[in-house]
Amino acid sequence: MKYLIILLFFVSIIFGQNSLPRSLTPEEKTRLHEIGINRTITIPPDSIVYAPAEFDSIAGMIFAWESYYDLLTDLIKEVAEEDTAWVVVDNVSDEASATSTLSGAGVNMSHVVFQQIPTNSVWARDYGPWWIYQPDGSRAILDLTYNRPRPLDDSYPEELASLWNIDYYGLGLVQAGGNMLLDGTGNVFISNIIFDGSQGFDPNLTVVQLEEYLLDYYGVEKVIITDHLDYDGTGHIDMFVKVINDTTVIVGEYETPSAGAGDSYNICNNVADQIANETNGNGQPYNVVRMLMPPHSGGVTYTYINSLIANKKVFVPVYGFTTDVEVLAQYEQIMPGYEIIGYDCNQIITANGAIHCIGMKVPAMLPQSFCEGWVLGDVNADNLIDIYDVLSVVDIALVSGEVSSCVSFAADINEDNNVTFLDVIQLLNMVMGW
Repeated sequence: MKYLIILLFFVSIIFGQNSLPRSLTPEEKTRLHEIGINRTITIPPDSIVYAPAEFDSIAGMIFAWESYYDLLTDLIKEVAEEDTAWVVVDNVSDEASATSTLSGAGVNMSHVVFQQIPTNSVWARDYGPWWIYQPDGSRAILDLTYNRPRPLDDSYPEELASLWNIDYYGLGLVQAGGNMLLDGTGNVFISNIIFDGSQGFDPNLTVVQLEEYLLDYYGVEKVIITDHLDYDGTGHIDMFVKVINDTTVIVGEYETPSAGAGDSYNICNNVADQIANETNGNGQPYNVVRMLMPPHSGGVTYTYINSLIANKKVFVPVYGFTTDVEVLAQYEQIMPGYEIIGYDCNQIITANGAIHCIGMKVPAMLPQSFCEGWVLGDVNADNLIDIYDVLSVVDIALVSGEVSSCVSFAADINEDNNVTFLDVIQLLNMVMGW
């Protein structure tokens, strides 16, 4: 049994001490009226194939280079071994600094892509992009209204959609990404903190409106609303609940009533019972696995459940507690075939978040096997192969940016897994009958 526990006990106090916490600051609580200002709200997508779940395959992860640099460096290093780590920086100077730090740590820089898009905070999970697959196999960005008066954070998903030239759908729903867990079968888990206006949410939101938003933009059929922990700083569900596959859900468990803040001991038990009595979108009951929650101490809610799945790796927060190894062993038992890696989170957890909170996935492109109904040469899918398809292939060959799996399949006339002007010439020959 293999465990890799990366201990960061020598983190510099300088890094991160003045950064924004995951929770609202006292000053931000006076500016709740600024939430959602200047956002772009769009109509819902015409058609949704699938909204990727917590555990689905990814192309890589997005991290905001704002604070907790040692922890970020180790996470980026692990992701960049095989996948892409997109690192969001405020400016050229920050990119140079991050490059120096990451290179010095031995990060595979060929898998690191910088984005110069200013942000306010490190909490990419809460304000970062959500995703759907569309009928042509393309990925599109969904953008929640971030429940914090942090305008740069809130604008990041739209900036990313513009940078990548992909479809963008902005919601009027005020929500935090860490308070949503998709199971891949049409269900979503959300804590009831979403109705609390004092935490930056919309106090006028109704359950019906919430369900309509999630159906229209995500294709979600069932919204499962749970209680939230007491005094954890955010009330987000990802502090004590984790979906690891379409039928298995981890729920935290305190050893004694006094170990949890307020009524958190009973809240965890009640939520575990609630989920165990639910079924997923395929009608299958959930298997609820209980995982130890370390005792609430010094105003801090310690959690092992705020972990991050990156393909076949799981990044788990650890704290130097005697229970760390036991919990890592449990992860290995319930997630066979995954590499379980522990990272010391003693510094970041005091800001009311851990690993899941600072990484946002970019889903993998759909495989071309998804494109059964597409015909080679019919790039615009109008059931004709004509000059308009030739012009579409020219655009693909000339313009950098994301091309959906199915469009790429139809445009790759010579089937060499690359769309170039050789495909343009071959398609033009087909159209003209030369």
